[in-house]
Formats: sequence, structure tokens, C-alpha cells
Amino acid sequence: MTELLESKCCTSCHKEFPMDQFIGERHTAITKTCKNCREINKLRDSKRDKAHRNEIARKNEAKPERKAVKAKWNEENYDKVARKWMDYRQRKLEALGVEQYLKLNAEQAKRWRDNNPDKMVKANEDKKSNKETNYKNYKRNADIKNLEFTISYDDYVNIVEQNCYYCSIIQERGFNGIDRKDQTKGYIVENCVSCCKMCNYLKGSTSDDVFIKRVEHILTFQNKITGNLYPECFANHNSVSYSSYKSRAIKKKLEFSITNQDYHDIIMNNCYLCGKPNDDNHTNGIDRIDNRKGYLIDNVNSCCCECNYMKKDYEFDDIINKFILIYENHKNNQCSENVLVTNNNIIVRNYNKKSKEEIQEHFIRQKKIKQGLLVEKYNDSEGIKRRAKEIAENRNKK
Repeated sequence: MTELLESKCCTSCHKEFPMDQFIGERHTAITKTCKNCREINKLRDSKRDKAHRNEIARKNEAKPERKAVKAKWNEENYDKVARKWMDYRQRKLEALGVEQYLKLNAEQAKRWRDNNPDKMVKANEDKKSNKETNYKNYKRNADIKNLEFTISYDDYVNIVEQNCYYCSIIQERGFNGIDRKDQTKGYIVENCVSCCKMCNYLKGSTSDDVFIKRVEHILTFQNKITGNLYPECFANHNSVSYSSYKSRAIKKKLEFSITNQDYHDIIMNNCYLCGKPNDDNHTNGIDRIDNRKGYLIDNVNSCCCECNYMKKDYEFDDIINKFILIYENHKNNQCSENVLVTNNNIIVRNYNKKSKEEIQEHFIRQKKIKQGLLVEKYNDSEGIKRRAKEIAENRNKK
């Protein structure tokens, strides 16, 4: 009579276990391996099968005909595709928390920008051409500067789609920006006019009357027209020192070959753009005629601060041509005579502007509001459905 064994050694782990650990699933045979090793082997087998299945699936998905079928289905069911992505974001947001979710999104967005510079150029151009984005930027900047902002979006569109108030052009994107005729006032309809980018920069913080008079003055001084001179339209300034110009040039990696004596000889001359002379209340500085070159003796001229800021990086001929357009558009208009004292400076400090601390607090509040709206957005299942449908409809319109 065969003796029944009470224990057995597993052929896999080589450990001895009671016989009940070697009974198979069907309870009809004694196995060579223990129950624990059988479970481990079973799991490994399932993973091997899964890896094999995935490999076959990847090969099938890579076939052109399969890609075409999938792409066709995605296009025909884009609301489902959009819903799938939004559901994924909702789960991710819930798992990570809003702070970590946004941090990872920002890192991913940066990687995309770094890897797609050409697409970023187009994306930035699209933003510049989007009226709603531009309107929001004006509104946000007005808030930072503590300026009144009462123009509606419709007011904004009505203004920027008009020709530039100063030179009468429309920019290539199909609309202009906004200029506040009186920089001491905010964004109210009666103070806002359509303005192209170049005119907006040339005008700076001066009033519209002063800017138009400056145009006539410079064109007259340059013998382009027979007009009037308005020297009072150009504010007085003290010039910066030779060493300051040199330090700036070094910082900007610009060639700087003029000597201290050259510098003082040059600034003794009248401004080459408007003719403003030096006196007890004013000293001219220097301007690089061609901003692509450095501070070379044949590339610098005496220039007052107002004209220097106004010229910026523009070519001399481009400025003169722009001024001719402005003069032709306004030569028959009567300018006010009582706005010169406070509005003849191209750069005016806004003392009402929020402090850095106030701006930081404002952005923190806005950030928290946006985070709350993000969580609310992805917790709204009906809203997700509507948004998915909207995305699909917009895609079909393209």
C-alpha cells in the first residue's frame, strides 16, 4: 500500500510545503509547483500574452489602411474625440490637484514651444490678429495703470476698424490699435481713436494736438513743407553722460569708437531732426542714424531726447514719409493752443499706476479665480458635452 505524503518540495522555488499546496485547479492532479509559484507563473504568462497582443495591435495600427479608417472615424465623430480628451484632463486634474496639473501643463507647453518655433510664430501672429485678445489686453493694462475703462467690445471694434486717426492707414491685419488722445484720461469713447502701431509709438504720451504740431514742425525744419515751427512742443531734458552711452553700448554689444571729446563736440549742435538748440534748461544727446550700426563718428548726430525716443529703431526716411501722411491728413484741422504745458513730453510717468506689490496681489487673485473656474469647468459634465460638440462644429467649419 502506497504511503501518502504529508509534504512535498516545489520544483520552482525548491521549498517544502504541505500537500494541499500542490493540488491543481481541477482538484484531479498533484502539481509539481506550489500554489504560490503557480500564481506567479500565471501572472507572467498573462503579461507575456498582453505584450504579444499589444505588439500585434501596434503593427496593425501602423498599417496605412488602418490609419485612414481611424482618421476618418475621428473626423466624423470629433465630438467623441474631444469628449475623450476632456474626460482625460478631468481625471488628471482630479488626481494631481489644480496646482500640479497646471505646472505640468506649463512644462509640456514650454517643450512644445521649444520644439515648434515656426508654429509659435504663427500662433503669436494669430493672437495679434484676434480682436477679442487685443481688447482683453487693453482692459488688463488699463486696470494695472488704474485708468478708467468704459469702452465696450463693440466700441473697441468700431474704433479699431476705422482708418488711423493720424495717418489714415489700416494695418495689414485689417484693424489698428487704440490711442488715447489725452494720456491723462482713460479709455472712454470720446478719448479713444484708431491708431496704427507706428503712429502710436511716435506719439508717445503727448496729446494729439502736440503730436500733430510736432509733425508739422519737423517737416518744416527738414524743408519738406512750408509750414509752422512749434519749438514749445519739444520738452526740455538733461542729456545723459558719455560714460552712460558707452555702458549701454557695451551692454548691447554695439561698437563704440567715439571719444569723450567727440561726444561733447556733437551734442553742442542743434537736434538734427527738429533743430532744438541747447540752452540753460536743455542739453541734447546723440542718436545713431542707422540703428543697425554702433556709435561710430559717421553714424551719430546731435538729437534731443524727445526726437530720440520718437525715432526709436525706425529709419529716418520712414519717419519722414509717415509724417507727410499725417500732415496731409491734418493740415486743414485747427489744433488747440492750450495743451502744451503738460502734454509736450513723449514719456510721462503714471503716478497712479499700481505698485509692484499691488500688481502681484492682483495676479495672485486672478490666478485663484482662474483655477476655480478650471475645476468648475471640468466638473460640469453637461458643460463638457456642450464644449465637445462646439469643438466638433468649429472643426467642421474649417
